[in-house]
Amino acid sequence: MKLLTAIQKAIPENKAFDSAHLKLLYSNLHPETREEVVYRRNGKSVDKIIEFDIQTNSKIKTTHYDYFNDKKIRSIDEFDRKTGRKLRTINYVLYKSVDEFDPETGKKLRTINFNVKDENKISSIQEYDQETGKITTISIYKRDGRTVSIIKKIDPVTEKVTSWVNNTNTSFKAAEPAKTVKPYITTRCYDNIKIMDNRDKEDIAKLIDNLYTNNLKFENI
Repeated sequence: MKLLTAIQKAIPENKAFDSAHLKLLYSNLHPETREEVVYRRNGKSVDKIIEFDIQTNSKIKTTHYDYFNDKKIRSIDEFDRKTGRKLRTINYVLYKSVDEFDPETGKKLRTINFNVKDENKISSIQEYDQETGKITTISIYKRDGRTVSIIKKIDPVTEKVTSWVNNTNTSFKAAEPAKTVKPYITTRCYDNIKIMDNRDKEDIAKLIDNLYTNNLKFENI
């Protein structure tokens, strides 16, 4: 702004000069930050704008723009001014949602999803397990965007719902898996029958042949 003032003083008042373009160039700049514009390969449309802290040179914000419309914001990443670590990401794709991160580990802590029609009303909140990164709790809100309707607890390993509670004090807890019971085995009458070997079969056949050859009757034996 000091540069703009100096330029305006240097220009004679009677000289026609429109300084509106200078105001646009400098009015958005914060004295403690600097911006870096990153263009796409075509060199025309803006991909993202990165904002840095002048004193620490740490990245404090990155604004990503839509691929087909560089006037439309796709998402915004916000970083800690001192450490430069990501604190949260605001997404505007389909609906507004906010991802919050642990500044120490960089892992996602929770996601706040807002109503499709009203981005000021919360529709749900997802909380994440720090070891696996998977969802452990889902809180679903009513239409007012403030009152919790249902809370679901999820096992991060199996990813199955273990319990849920709604605002009518109705609760549910998943049943423990049934113990494995060994099936009852019954012995059938023919299971113990032994198969006759070939040698025994041949001996019996010879005996029968001899009986018929000698015209012997079985009742006489």
